[in-house]
Amino acid sequence: MHGTARLAFARADAAAILGPVSFTHPRTAALQDQSLPEVATLLASPTPAPIEAAISGVGGRIDDVELLQVTWWPGTSITVRYRISISGGELEGTSTFVCVAGRIPDGALVVEGDQGSVGVWRVPHDPALPGLAAALDKERAARLLADLGGSPGQVGTRLVAYRPGRRAVVSVSGAEEGLYLKLVRPKHVEPLHRAHQELAAALPVPVSLGFSRDLGLIALQAVPGLTLRAVLEDPNQPIPSPVDIVELTHRLPAPADAREAPSTIARLGEIGPLLTAITPELSGQIDDAIGAIGPESSPADTPSHGDYYESQLLVEDGALVGMLDVDSYGWGRVADDGSTMLGHLAVWAGMSRQPERVLGLGSSLIKLWDELVDPADLRRRTAAVVLSLATGPFRVQSATWPEETALRVSLASQWVDSALEVG
Repeated sequence: MHGTARLAFARADAAAILGPVSFTHPRTAALQDQSLPEVATLLASPTPAPIEAAISGVGGRIDDVELLQVTWWPGTSITVRYRISISGGELEGTSTFVCVAGRIPDGALVVEGDQGSVGVWRVPHDPALPGLAAALDKERAARLLADLGGSPGQVGTRLVAYRPGRRAVVSVSGAEEGLYLKLVRPKHVEPLHRAHQELAAALPVPVSLGFSRDLGLIALQAVPGLTLRAVLEDPNQPIPSPVDIVELTHRLPAPADAREAPSTIARLGEIGPLLTAITPELSGQIDDAIGAIGPESSPADTPSHGDYYESQLLVEDGALVGMLDVDSYGWGRVADDGSTMLGHLAVWAGMSRQPERVLGLGSSLIKLWDELVDPADLRRRTAAVVLSLATGPFRVQSATWPEETALRVSLASQWVDSALEVG
């Protein structure tokens, strides 16, 4: 199911096309957005009408639906990912479907109804990532690798990361080099290739073997090692020196152009409304935290990774051997990378099987960064990171997302208090 088309839908007889379905969290099902009525269309029903229309239109019967992920920016857009089991018709089997409203990419199937328009596609046919289907097709992936200078032959492919309409990562096995294919919107692929070229000369960043502008695809050489998160979870693995973790960011070269790394504080303008919409009972606490953090006021004059946390670092025998995901690399604020790492560690400690190791590393790192940057600014930025991460349980639709969100908002408030104390 891909390509440009338009459908109209009405609520169908559920018994005619539906089997058993997996229900969403009742708090999720009750969400509404006056400026984006499609939110209720996509979240209120176990099987949204646009999905029913699209699948029944090709002769399929829905046997089961699982809500996998929700990305909602109130008043602007919503993207929902589902795993759906289908019997009959050309889509028979289990597939992942994506529904988008508010910002529908060109090429999506557009389903129209009383509550607005919804774009629908079946993964891997993401209209914003034209290379995804090719990257996952074994024969086409082998040809792509050969065209990019890799070794031809039999390969296996696996989707390891996917953000609908934005990016995806495909692991390619069987290639001698060990490769990952990264998919982005085509306009972003050449700048990403240049960033890998710039950074690989100074840091253990995956080497770009080439890219396809038309497909929005870049081929990256695999880097050995375990993620720092995996190392922290294994008490038999040595943890890298905190000094090395801090020092790695100081080796970032000056970006060759004016591209700017994202500011977590600036993002609170969209994070705050989302948190308030999903947990209105926390609105006072959220407003107080954002008010205390204040606006972005620091200049973007320091080279920054832009998303520096424990899953972006690869470790082998206690040494840092890799730095991943440099999509956000650019000019940032001096405390950006440190606060991102501290915020992620603070949140991960609440989920980890080894919280003492995680908190111990965080304590060592904050002592080091306190000597290098303004301690109050470091903590207020860490609070902003934690608030951004507070949307995560809702996004992945954890069974206890309201409670988990509340815990993370409370954690952000603790970082705000710490910023006030040291300030």
